[in-house]
Amino acid sequence: MVRSSLARFSAGKFSALLGIILLLMLGELLVADQALRAPSAGPRLRIAVWSIGLIAIALLCVAFIRARRQAMRMTERSAELERLYSEVARANTAKSEFLANISHELRTPLNAIVGFVELLKDGVYGELSPRQVPPVDRIAASASHLRHLVDQVLDIAKIAAGRLEVHSETLALRSFVLNIASELESLVNERGLSFSIAVGASLPRIRTDPTHLRQILVNLIGNAVKYTPSGGIAVRARLVSEDVGASEGRPLRARHLTPVDPVLAARAPDPRRSWIALQVVDTGIGIAPADQARIFEEFEQVNAGPRGKSMQRGTGLGLAISRRLARLLGGDLAVESQLGRGSTFTVWLPVHPSEMEPAVTTAVAAEETAV
Repeated sequence: MVRSSLARFSAGKFSALLGIILLLMLGELLVADQALRAPSAGPRLRIAVWSIGLIAIALLCVAFIRARRQAMRMTERSAELERLYSEVARANTAKSEFLANISHELRTPLNAIVGFVELLKDGVYGELSPRQVPPVDRIAASASHLRHLVDQVLDIAKIAAGRLEVHSETLALRSFVLNIASELESLVNERGLSFSIAVGASLPRIRTDPTHLRQILVNLIGNAVKYTPSGGIAVRARLVSEDVGASEGRPLRARHLTPVDPVLAARAPDPRRSWIALQVVDTGIGIAPADQARIFEEFEQVNAGPRGKSMQRGTGLGLAISRRLARLLGGDLAVESQLGRGSTFTVWLPVHPSEMEPAVTTAVAAEETAV
């Protein structure tokens, strides 16, 4: 609607300009004709002036007609583009609503399946025979995997429809990360990988949604375990901050400068703000430079497993959801990687100046904790 209005407005202005030019030229011709009526001026000069003037007017009329036709075509094209855009927007909204509704309807029976399978495994309906245990375990694993996929589709649909809510709380990042790491410790140990945490206790508290942040961190650590055949995984956090608050006459929490700080500061989403860079580092297979932007797109997969092994392949939604959640929290998610040398995923979390409290002298800036 706006584009077609602008096109019509521009066409109207151009037509008015051409009309004014035509009137001015006619006026000049009349003035010149009056001047050439003097006895000293010959008839040939008057004929030449009128001929040149009429030719110029004819050329302007041709240009005016062509401009009108082009303006009409632009108006029609703008109207068609607006119609197509509206149809695409309606289709996208309908898709998001359909995914959200169908995912919600699927989640209820899946929860029932998982619940009844757990009751079977607990022996509520009688002890399972040794022959029955493996099939029941497979049913439980498949149902849990399917529920996870449905949850991902529901999340991406809610984000696209703008229906995902943020419930912010103030939390200490170190204890938050340690709790998540303890939950994933068995997953890391099964692969024979080392696991370390470097999150300083003196980092400022952040105000964010713990549920969404947990989902991001669990997905990043899960991907690191999946694509790291040997070596280890590390979770670390660094404060990237300008001298925010110094002008207010209050001390800042200690920055704990490290050689990494200048590099991180250059990559911060907004260098004028304070950030915590929460990183998940692995020594896995790495990601090619050409694929580093593609992995954040929906349903895109790099180094996916065989098609027959759906539990290994996933949906290609994990990183897309994680980046959208990070941006929903006011931050961002970025990746640095080299093939064969591992990857580093950085979650940028904003720190409000009011959270930059004085340093805790008894805290250690970056304490390496083996989980």
